[in-house]
Amino acid sequence: MKDTILTNGIHRVWWIPLLTGLIAIGFSIWCFFSPQTSLPVFALVFAAGITIAGALNLFYAIVNARLHTNWGWSLALGLLEVFCGIWMFTLPEQTLTVAFAWAVGIWVLVAAINSICEAAWFSRYSVGWTVWTILLLIATVFFGFYFLMDPLFGGVVGWLWVGISLLLFGIWRIALAFRIRSLNRNL
Repeated sequence: MKDTILTNGIHRVWWIPLLTGLIAIGFSIWCFFSPQTSLPVFALVFAAGITIAGALNLFYAIVNARLHTNWGWSLALGLLEVFCGIWMFTLPEQTLTVAFAWAVGIWVLVAAINSICEAAWFSRYSVGWTVWTILLLIATVFFGFYFLMDPLFGGVVGWLWVGISLLLFGIWRIALAFRIRSLNRNL
């Protein structure tokens, strides 16, 4: 079964988790190096990024729907991301800044929990690899919960937590992409 999944196509879309990981890392770098950036601008860029990531996750789920049973998590995450991104574009600027803080915290949690499920599914190929990625994702969930405890406190500390969460999530997605790519070579 697992050889069929990999040889029939999951390796062809290895670049999608890579791209979503790079997007997350890009946002984390912005958090680290530009905390004074206008919150509404960052919220709109986040809305665009999450909409694109959602579309890519939807594509990833559709491509893999006939290959394995784990595609539903990517579909759910993709739908949530697209809905959230479009919703954020419709908000007035005053509401957008408050909604943005909550959207980031909730998105980090949902994305990390989804990724824990993906990592568990990939454990059939490599248990050692799965252990460190699940630990990384648990740390992401921790930072996401920490941010949600008081998402409106702002300042550099708030952006530091968001930056760390996005960085950890981005590293996971890039590791996932290269793991999918390398699994195909091993077959």
